[in-house]
Amino acid sequence: MGMMSRPDISGTNAMTAVESFISTNGWNMQTSGPPFEVGGRRWRIIRGLPWKGLRDQEFRAVTQRGVLYVLSNPGWHHDSAGVAYNPHTNRFGPTIRGFKPVGGHWYVWFQPEFQSHTFTQQYE
Repeated sequence: MGMMSRPDISGTNAMTAVESFISTNGWNMQTSGPPFEVGGRRWRIIRGLPWKGLRDQEFRAVTQRGVLYVLSNPGWHHDSAGVAYNPHTNRFGPTIRGFKPVGGHWYVWFQPEFQSHTFTQQYE
């Protein structure tokens, strides 16, 4: 998802799955640590992201401090990446070392295994 475009589904139903997920789970499913911890089971499945190519796929997702993290690229240990919906804050958790907006409060994000590495950090 590194070369992700802005969401390509719009209209009243575009964010239904996201809104339902947040309504059910809240904005703070996990209070500390990396959003996707090794062996962590706080995440839930989300389906219906506002991209035509992703709409019918299932992904692991978790909320933390007002951000919805969707895992699309599980890596080794804590090395993970995905998209995030961040409509209320202008921050990401400290383990998210790279992020870039793609539009509509959506971002691509990267959490490297080695926290000494920093990548592009750009807000909308």
